[in-house]
Amino acid sequence: MSEAVDWERTVFMLLAPDALARHLGGQIVDRVVAQGFQPVAWRVLWHRPANLDAFHERNITQVWKAYLYRLVDQLFDFGPTVALLVRDVRPDPRHPSHARLRLAKGASDPADASPGTIRADLGSINVMLALMHSSDTPADSQRESAVFTDGGFDSGAGDGPGGYDGGDPADLRTLLDLLSRSAPAERRGYPQVLAGLRARVLASAWPELSDSARRSAADLLAGDLSGLAAAGAGEKAAGLLAGGHPLAPILAAEFTPDRPGPDPARVQDLLAVHGTRLDPWERLVLATSRRFAPRR
Repeated sequence: MSEAVDWERTVFMLLAPDALARHLGGQIVDRVVAQGFQPVAWRVLWHRPANLDAFHERNITQVWKAYLYRLVDQLFDFGPTVALLVRDVRPDPRHPSHARLRLAKGASDPADASPGTIRADLGSINVMLALMHSSDTPADSQRESAVFTDGGFDSGAGDGPGGYDGGDPADLRTLLDLLSRSAPAERRGYPQVLAGLRARVLASAWPELSDSARRSAADLLAGDLSGLAAAGAGEKAAGLLAGGHPLAPILAAEFTPDRPGPDPARVQDLLAVHGTRLDPWERLVLATSRRFAPRR
């Protein structure tokens, strides 16, 4: 029998796959603890939750288009997620627990995330790659938490609060450390992904470039690699290729809502013909940034 939960003081939250890939899970927990919230239960989700539709029910029925839901699937397929219950150990009647944690995490849009918030300070990439989720209200916490404990997982429901696995918070730190050590930390934000893609495209097309185009490519690389992600750099790079070159649309694209360029699946096909490819992180960053303006 799982322990009863005081949902007024207990908030459901997620450490998202992008946070774990970037080895930021421990830092996020530290920031949450500093705000007066104590982790009391958690579980690792290795696969897409079976009831993910229920988690996003309001967005699916009222807000989202189909492509947004596909991005959610892509995010949860990328890697593990950690679901947590955190209890407010410094409650303040003037500032409800859920509202206080919402302010601490910051806006999901990087352009609106204020300095001092988790998402601003740790560098969320876009609305979808926003490092963490926390429920807005006690009712949302109870409903969303159930999505991650009611079926669909090999381990079954735990015997801690809300059906999660409870334990010493030190165990959570060890778990996050294990997840961090399972793969190298992903250090690339949107500019690094975009610059790396453009560099790879130019390298694959190098034998086809004229001497003057090669000199211009060298000028684009003056300074550091991030110069390839600067405004206008993509169009300049695309102009180095012969007219109608199949890789030119990839170079010219910003992979942002105003200049989305080709779908990453199409990009993958075009790159494969030239002997290269996108890695899973690049696909995730580009696919989400095409729909949600990224942090530059």
